[in-house]
Amino acid sequence: MRKLLPLILVLSGCIEFSISDREALADFEDHRVVPTFGDLQVEERNIHYVYTDLSREKLVIFVHGSPGSWSAFLDYFKADTLLEEYDLLAIDRPGFGKSGHGVAEPSMEKQASLLHRVADLFPHRTKILIGHSLGGPVIARMAMDFTDSYSGLVFIAPSIDPEMEKEEWYRNVIASKVGGFLTPKDFEVSNDEIIPLKRELEEMLPLWSLINIPSIVIQGTSDSLVPKENADFAMKMLKDTLVEVRLLKDVDHFIPWSHPQEVIEAIRRLADAQ
Repeated sequence: MRKLLPLILVLSGCIEFSISDREALADFEDHRVVPTFGDLQVEERNIHYVYTDLSREKLVIFVHGSPGSWSAFLDYFKADTLLEEYDLLAIDRPGFGKSGHGVAEPSMEKQASLLHRVADLFPHRTKILIGHSLGGPVIARMAMDFTDSYSGLVFIAPSIDPEMEKEEWYRNVIASKVGGFLTPKDFEVSNDEIIPLKRELEEMLPLWSLINIPSIVIQGTSDSLVPKENADFAMKMLKDTLVEVRLLKDVDHFIPWSHPQEVIEAIRRLADAQ
């Protein structure tokens, strides 16, 4: 998984994975819908989130990958096809953006609990979870642990199969004192949650049967970061609730940005069925 990380680390000095709230507001200056920013303090953690308050009946919740932040989904907050029908919520996962930046949370159970506390602030009866990459196992765990809270799952290139998580030599280098000093903070946090991911996914194996809501998987066949076999794993584990697997021919890992219409169509299919 993530075979390109060493190269990315070299180039990462000019890559930004989050923007400030002020920058985001400036980006929406000429847009008819301006999102609202919020923070929820949960024990020692601050969880930052962004949402639209349009009094829609249904809520779409976006969970980013690793590394990343809520702003990975910024363009969806400008999509009239979504805003006409749904309220939107995007959350900085623990360790990223303004959710305790720099301090990773490797436990999928704890991540799911923290994000659920934010989602639970919203009264919508229909809530659709969208998870990209490592956001995939997070939304799966949310659906496992809070079975009556969500209405559908959209997995986008999800890292969910423990057999697909291989040991990568450079991860222990990054985790060392010298490696941590040389590595940009977002990648250090990413490394800290990816090293234990295989074990976390193995612990989730007996819980997949708890997922009782319809799901859609979108996966690129040319994904070099998350193998396409993760879609096969979803078909096996969600055989009673899986609505569709969309395999996008010759498409890479970055589906939320290269194929947003696929994501929007999946959201509408699940939300409109409620």
